[in-house]
Amino acid sequence: MELEELFRSKLENSEIIPGERAGVDLMRKLVRKEFLRFNPLRFNIYYLGGLVGAAATAAIILGTLRYPATSGEIKPVLPGKEKVILTNPGESAGIRTGRENTSSQTPPEEKKVLKPAGTMVSSASSQKAGNYSTATNRSENVSGNRSDTIIKTGAKIKNLAPENNTGYQLQKKARASFDGSVSSGCLPLKVKFFNRSADWDSCRWVFGDGGNSTEKDPEWLFDIAGEYKVILRVYGPGGSESYSEQSLIVYPRPKARFNIEPQAPIIPDDHVRFVNSSLDAVKYHWEFGDGLVSEAFEPEHKYSRYSSYNVRLIVWSEHGCSDSLVLADAFARSGCFINFPNAFIPNPDGPSGGNYSTKSDEAAQIFHPVTSGVSEYQLRIFSKIGILIFESNDINTGWDGYNKGQLCEAGVYIWKVRGTYKNGEPFVKMGDITLLKR
Repeated sequence: MELEELFRSKLENSEIIPGERAGVDLMRKLVRKEFLRFNPLRFNIYYLGGLVGAAATAAIILGTLRYPATSGEIKPVLPGKEKVILTNPGESAGIRTGRENTSSQTPPEEKKVLKPAGTMVSSASSQKAGNYSTATNRSENVSGNRSDTIIKTGAKIKNLAPENNTGYQLQKKARASFDGSVSSGCLPLKVKFFNRSADWDSCRWVFGDGGNSTEKDPEWLFDIAGEYKVILRVYGPGGSESYSEQSLIVYPRPKARFNIEPQAPIIPDDHVRFVNSSLDAVKYHWEFGDGLVSEAFEPEHKYSRYSSYNVRLIVWSEHGCSDSLVLADAFARSGCFINFPNAFIPNPDGPSGGNYSTKSDEAAQIFHPVTSGVSEYQLRIFSKIGILIFESNDINTGWDGYNKGQLCEAGVYIWKVRGTYKNGEPFVKMGDITLLKR
C-alpha cells in the first residue's frame, strides 16, 4: 500500500499522450463488441442473420416458381437402387426401368444419377425455348426382372406401383405364362389352353398350324400329326409386351386292317385264319365274336357252329394311339351256298332219271343246283299254273325235263328249294327256269 501510494503521489500530475493507433484500435474493439450484442436500436449480427435467412427463403420461392416441382405422392426409395433422370429443361425427372418407349421427339441429352432414399423427384433444370414441352413415357431395365417405369404427364409422375419387400418402387409389367390340358396326344388332338399371365390387358395365341386366337383360354383342335410351337403374346401397362412358348406333339394313329382266309369258310368245318395287314401298330387284340379273344399277330380260330359273328381288331402304336376295325357278320359270305341255272335243254332221246355228270352239264341237259356245304335239301318244280311237276330230296338228282315219262312243253317253270347248310344255317330260295327244246 505504501508503494502504491508512493507511485500515485508521484504520477498523479503526469500527462500521458496515447499513440496514433490507440484510438483506432479502441473504437474497433467497441464496434465489434457492440455488433455482437443484441441492441434493437443498432444493426447487429442478429439482424444480419435474419437478412440472410430471408434472402435464402426468397431464392427458394423464386426457384420453385420458375421450375415447378412434380405433384402427386412421391415415395422415398432406397439409395443406389433406383435411377433418376435429369432430362432437358422443363421435363420432370422420374424413376425409370424396363424397356424404353420414347415419343416421336427424343431429348438430345439425358443424365442418370442415383437418387438416395427419401429424396423427392423434381425438375432439375430450366426449360429452353423450343425444347420438348410434352411429357414422354420411358422405361429402362435396371436389374433382373425388377422394373420401374417413369410415366411423365406434364408435371405428374403416376402409376407408381407399391413398394416390394426390398423397398423398390415397381411399375407393373406384363409377364406371359400359360399351360395346356395336354402336351402331347393322338390325332386328332383337342387341347384347352389356360392363360396364366400377370398384369396383361390383351393377348394373342399362335398355334403353329396357321391358326390363332385372341381369346383368354382358347380350345384348339390339331388334325394333322406333327410337332407344333404354341406361342402366347400378352400386352400390358405402359406398352409392355411379353411372350411364352411351348412345344406340343401330335402323334399319328395306327391303321387296323385284316382279312379272313379262306374268304368263304365253311363253319364249323374250316379253321379260320385272320391275316393282319395293320399299319404302324405294335400291339394287337382280337375279339372273335363268340366270347373268345387273342393277342397274337395273326391268330387262327375254329368256330363251333355257324352264326352271325362280329370280328373286331384293336391295335396300338408305340405312343399308345389306337385304332379298331369291326367286320360285322364276318361269315355271311361263307363257303356254304346253293345256286341254280336259269335254262336247260332236255335230252330228246328220253328221260335219264335226273342223274347228272360233267358230260351232261356240258350239254346242259339236267336242271340241278351248284352247291357247297349243303347238308339238307328239297327241290320242287311247278308249272305256271302251280302244278307240281318234279320233287327231289337228293342233291345229286336233278330234273331231266320229263314228267311221267313225257317231255314237258318248252316254256318257263318255277322252282323252289329249302334246306340247311353244314354250318346250321337254313336257306329258302325260289326262281324260274326256262325249258328249251332243240
